[in-house]
Amino acid sequence: MIDMHYDLLSILYYCYLRNDFRYVEELQKYFNDNNVNGLIANLYFMSESEMQREMMGKPIDVLEMFRVSTELFKKYFPSIEVIYSIEGCDYIKDTNELKQLYDLGLRSILLVWNNKNKYGSGARATGGLTEEGKKFIVEAINLGIAIDLSHMNKETFIDTVDLLKDVKKNGLNPKVIVSHSDVADLYSHPRNITENQISSLIEFNPVMGLVSYSMFLTNKDESLETLKHKYLSHIKRVVEILGIDNVGVSTDDMGYDSVLFDNPVERIIFPYENLKDELTKLLKEEFSQEEIDKILNLNIRNKLFREEEK
Repeated sequence: MIDMHYDLLSILYYCYLRNDFRYVEELQKYFNDNNVNGLIANLYFMSESEMQREMMGKPIDVLEMFRVSTELFKKYFPSIEVIYSIEGCDYIKDTNELKQLYDLGLRSILLVWNNKNKYGSGARATGGLTEEGKKFIVEAINLGIAIDLSHMNKETFIDTVDLLKDVKKNGLNPKVIVSHSDVADLYSHPRNITENQISSLIEFNPVMGLVSYSMFLTNKDESLETLKHKYLSHIKRVVEILGIDNVGVSTDDMGYDSVLFDNPVERIIFPYENLKDELTKLLKEEFSQEEIDKILNLNIRNKLFREEEK
């Protein structure tokens, strides 16, 4: 199966800063043909104050961080199929640096994290896509980089969809995904998106990765079985809107935040060590094996991974 959002590049980089890869070595056993054998591996950038805390005083250099983390990925996870992603493009200086990152393997971007930056605004901020943001997205599309709409606030999301429609009219075919969001109509969380937002993406043949992290499903203390079936209801709703060929799954598994930074984390619904089996068992309640294969693997593979193989 393919996990559409996992911060593995950031994990690798922060272990590099500590010169301690024991946690990475623990993770290695979870990535194999019987569990997760492909993923969108993400390098995240938060607000400046939050980044300073995690960088241990080291200056932020996106090119160096991306180069180091992707080389480490090749060392520790050589057999795993991967799309490299950056979440929060605040610290990418300009489109020239974007091109350098593309040459190093970058194939997907989330323009914003939760804060406001020079390109647009995230889920905790106000304001839409900036002129600089529009130019940045168009250049990313020209390079063949996928545009991931997770983390955008509603204004930036709508502005980005309008821009994507314009570039499509001009003959470009943007790759569009929503890597780790759920349905706001089912649970109102700033990081979830509405059914109207989801419907607005249909013409781009997107893939939306429903995220199984509990904070996007409830704010209550509920049983694992309840959480699993809430997650299933989000998957079903997006299948109804976008169709079975446009739905995937993601974990945004934050277990590392506790291990590396001693931060409290919300409840993780599916243990990563048997993620595929757990998801398959749940999906069998509503979907055929052919449909499950699409949700867990083929949809995002056809959208991004096979494009990258060409």
